[in-house]
Amino acid sequence: MRRRTACPQPLALVALIGLLTACAAESVTVRAGETPSAPPGLTLLPSETPTATLTSDLTDALPSPTSPTATATPVIALAPTHTGEAGAVPTLANATLAPTTPPAMLRPSPTSTALPLAATPSPTPTEGPCVNDAAFIEDVTVPDGAQFLPTQPFVKRWRVKNTGTCDWGPGYRLVLVSGDALTAPPGVRPQTEFALYPARAGAEAIWEIPMRAPDTPGTYTGRWEARDPQGNRFGALVFVMIEVIALPAQSP
Repeated sequence: MRRRTACPQPLALVALIGLLTACAAESVTVRAGETPSAPPGLTLLPSETPTATLTSDLTDALPSPTSPTATATPVIALAPTHTGEAGAVPTLANATLAPTTPPAMLRPSPTSTALPLAATPSPTPTEGPCVNDAAFIEDVTVPDGAQFLPTQPFVKRWRVKNTGTCDWGPGYRLVLVSGDALTAPPGVRPQTEFALYPARAGAEAIWEIPMRAPDTPGTYTGRWEARDPQGNRFGALVFVMIEVIALPAQSP
């Protein structure tokens, strides 16, 4: 009598394989002769294996990492989905390129730069009219109180300095201001003005007048002053003061 040998282990393995096959069939069922359908949002190209390979057009669309104008980095968003074959990789046909928002470009705000105020040129001093002036230094001849005989001629000289800014030239005169002219004999109209010797501003000069003592004994004084071509008198007064003495009496 033969005994039937039991094979529990092979039967259990076969049952396990069948169970796994049934589970796989329930999750994905593909009929023969049908093209696996793709879920909405993903298109499978026929006779091509879905792949995540970037096409040349997409590669060209990406900015060069060295390009100075690239402001956004595209992000490839792949929607996970199942295809007709287990473990299929989604295609890039409907992949969404979601460019990230570029950071705000910080540009310096155009601020108005205040231009420096142009320096106002100081007005160039223009030469105005010069100023006349004269200062007395000393008596060169005929000191005050000098004695003369009646009708005796003499020459009075004063040393002065041109303390103004005008040069003395033609038209400048020395004129009698008051007193005795002492410039003519009795009965003749005296001369009351004389030409002023030329002198540059700041220089010294001599004023000179030929005079004559009166014929009557006494003390005589004359005051003189300079005058410019416009008729304006200027400077210090200069004067002459003499004493006329009588002629000695003649013996008989």
